Amino acid sequence: MMTADDEKKSFVPPASDGLTPGTASKKRASSIFRSARQSFFRSGGKRGASADKLRGTKGADFEATGRIQRTSEGIGCGCFGNSMNNSDVLVLVKGPFVFVFASNDSSSPQYAISLSQLQAKANDAAQSRHPVSLETSLGDVQYIVSFEEADIAAKFARVVKEQSALADRAEIKKKLGHDHLVSKRASVKFAEQVANEKVKSAPTKPDVVMDQTDMNYAAGVTTM
Repeated sequence: MMTADDEKKSFVPPASDGLTPGTASKKRASSIFRSARQSFFRSGGKRGASADKLRGTKGADFEATGRIQRTSEGIGCGCFGNSMNNSDVLVLVKGPFVFVFASNDSSSPQYAISLSQLQAKANDAAQSRHPVSLETSLGDVQYIVSFEEADIAAKFARVVKEQSALADRAEIKKKLGHDHLVSKRASVKFAEQVANEKVKSAPTKPDVVMDQTDMNYAAGVTTM
């Protein structure tokens, strides 16, 4: 038989609004993200989506200081047409998106990258950095993200692979009409709403500038 002392130990006090602590916590989180979402959209995406907000209570899936390059070619091609960024940025992965912040103190990401249908490929170190390319299933390199340490680059590649796979499975469920079966935390839902706007700010893929030999080859002209 349960004693009075046992009842006191097992008793969970209700929240002030009559909800259990867990439910109250979720309600507070929803309120926080609702306020942040309103700030984000009212400002045209300039505030309300800081790295701290996107981390939520569970943290980011990955975050580290790195450098990112929007490219038309592969690693170390040495050609023109690449959008280089030699400045350090905060690379944060939350759910199926990569968010790029100018710094940890930024009030909103510069842009976002959808990981749906992208693959991560770790590459050999170059110029004391460890690059990871984000590629399509056909091997077209979209971005190159590099880090100073090999283990961080490896972790980024692993997380991208995991989140890309989850995104692809979620897309299949959506096409089958089963998207209601996909359960998402409030922070992930908020991150997706921010990302759906910020992918529009991602740099466009640069054109490849060909030299005369490339132009002749493309035109079918042979030279002796």
